[in-house]
Parts: sequence; structure tokens; C-alpha cells
Amino acid sequence: MMKTQSFVGGVMGLAIAATAATANLTQPATAQSVRTQFYCGTSQGVPTTIVRGSRGNLPVIRWTSTAFPPPYTPDERCRIVSQRFQAYHDNGTLNYITTGMMNRQPVVCIARRQGGDCTDLLFTLQPGITPTQARRTLERLLNYRALSQGGALNQTGERPYIDVEKYLNELPVEDETEVNPEPEPTPDGEAAPTPEGGSESNDSPWWN
Repeated sequence: MMKTQSFVGGVMGLAIAATAATANLTQPATAQSVRTQFYCGTSQGVPTTIVRGSRGNLPVIRWTSTAFPPPYTPDERCRIVSQRFQAYHDNGTLNYITTGMMNRQPVVCIARRQGGDCTDLLFTLQPGITPTQARRTLERLLNYRALSQGGALNQTGERPYIDVEKYLNELPVEDETEVNPEPEPTPDGEAAPTPEGGSESNDSPWWN
């Protein structure tokens, strides 16, 4: 009788251990986070910098403003800036979006802290634009409702400081977005020349 009880207890113990092992194997798969990805897509018919994360697709910037230096199109700006968002996110510097000056050009840039200086370029604005005009341009490009909720937008003098994490948390999810195609390859197989593909030109108001 004792041997039978020991055998039954052993079988039950093995079954419990196997169940626990299975749970441990499956748990990481359900808890695995979705990789944050910035890309250029189309939202409401216009080129849009979109971030894809655990909540879905979130339109970050709709490229509808004309307050930018020529000759780049909204689609080219969308692709350039989306790549920069991804790079700054990957290296851990995507903390605050603000306005300022870099290389004597008015810019929208990244700051490491609220009230801090520009550390990384997002995009250049029209030469001669005032700080107030720069702030208004940035606010028009972004989702103002998301800026005003959750404490994402802070002001230091004329400069806005947008907490990127808080801003993304307040953005509405948009399912109907498309990924914009990359430039078509040239006959020799290389991608057609684009602003982000070459070196930064000293004569280009977009890149300075």
C-alpha cells in the first residue's frame, strides 16, 4: 500500500513539475514587448511620421506645413525625420522635442532634459523664423490634443519642451495607415540619390 501511494505521489509530482515548466516556457512569449518602430507612412492622405508600438500605429507628425526650406518634398522630409526619430530612440536620446538654433539655423531638435540645449537635429525651419513662429510651427505639426493632455507640453521662455514619452502615450491609435515606399532603385541596382543617403551638404538649408 505504501509503495502504491509513493508511486501515485511521484506521478503527481512529475505532472505538476511539467505543468510549471510549460508555463515558464510560454510566459515570455506572452509578455514579450513589441519593438518600437518609427517609419514614414500615410495618414489622412498626407505623409506622416508614424510610430508602431504595443498600442498600435500612432501618427506623430503630419507633414502638411509649408514652413520649411526648399527643395525637399513633404514625403522626403517624412522619410528623413522618421529615420532620425528611430536612430535617437535606439540610442536612448529621444527625451524632449524642442526648438532652437544649430549651425546658426532655426531647427526643431532633441534635448536630453527639459530646459536643455539642442543635442540632435530633427529638421530645419525657414531661415529668419522667430522663436514664437518656430514654436507655433512645431505645435501645428504635432497633435495638439495629445500635447495638452498628460503634461507633455512645457514652456521655458519662448521654447516648448515636449516630453516624448508622455506625448506618445496620449496619441490616438490609427489603424488606417500605409507605409510609404522607399525610392525606386536605379538601373545599376543602387537606390536613387536621396537627402538621407548622402553626406550633409554645407549648401543645403535642410541639412545644416
